[in-house]
Amino acid sequence: MIYIAIVAVLLMFIVLLRLVMIKKEIRRLSRQVERYHQGLSGKKVDIALLDKDFEQLAESINQLIDLSVQSNRDRIRSDRELRQAIANMSHDLRTPLTSIIGYAKLLGASTVVEDKRREYTSMIQNAANRLHTLLHDFFDLSLVQSSDYQLQLEPMPLNGLLWEVLTGFYDQFNERQLQPDLQIAEDPLMANVDASAVKRVFENLISNVIRHATGEVSISLKGEGNQIVLIFKNKAAHLTGQDIDRLFDRFYTADRSRASRTTGLGLSIAQSLMLKMNGRLTAELYNGYVEMRCEWTVQES
Repeated sequence: MIYIAIVAVLLMFIVLLRLVMIKKEIRRLSRQVERYHQGLSGKKVDIALLDKDFEQLAESINQLIDLSVQSNRDRIRSDRELRQAIANMSHDLRTPLTSIIGYAKLLGASTVVEDKRREYTSMIQNAANRLHTLLHDFFDLSLVQSSDYQLQLEPMPLNGLLWEVLTGFYDQFNERQLQPDLQIAEDPLMANVDASAVKRVFENLISNVIRHATGEVSISLKGEGNQIVLIFKNKAAHLTGQDIDRLFDRFYTADRSRASRTTGLGLSIAQSLMLKMNGRLTAELYNGYVEMRCEWTVQES
């Protein structure tokens, strides 16, 4: 009987000791979490008590710390990108506005001859058109990237839509003295798209080519297995791998010259529309040429 009492006392002692150690470990974990919360420590929590449940608890706390660190990094990056975007927007809007104000003042001078008056008026009109385009693009980008923005998708032949858009750019290609090598399949290539959206994608990509291309330009539309592939290829010696990685970022520009700097909203809008149509728009750089590649899944007519 006495042995049973001794064993019971020992068990009680062990249980009490275990409880004391658990309580001590809880206080220790609590202090570590509090120090991290107050910014006094950036370390993850650790445990001194070998216990499976405590190990799982510490692991869960450390996962939350990792999420907190990543969230803070994302917030800092977003803040930096927002500040840069605002700076770019401000510059791009201020440039044509400054031109309008400057030429308007020149027009007000009594000594302006008729030839100069017509020149200044033309400059004001061009700057106003540029300002209008920028404001329109800013609005479109915010609209297209909204989760509420929906497209009406239906099977349509991309060949005809592409030819329709290309015809409208005939004069602009001539002005830049560009003669694109067109390789467009004759058989209908059907994709599930929104007609207005896919035309906007074509327009933005063609405008980008006309604005930046030097020398050779090629445009091809073909089927590859169950995919429809549209490729715009032009020489772009000024681009780097870093530019390609960020080419579709909102407000990013590869133009280092502040005097001619413009935001690349068109490519960002085009990529967002492609995603809305379950397609893909990517860019690659090799041997001094940039290749814009659109891909859709073939739809039976």
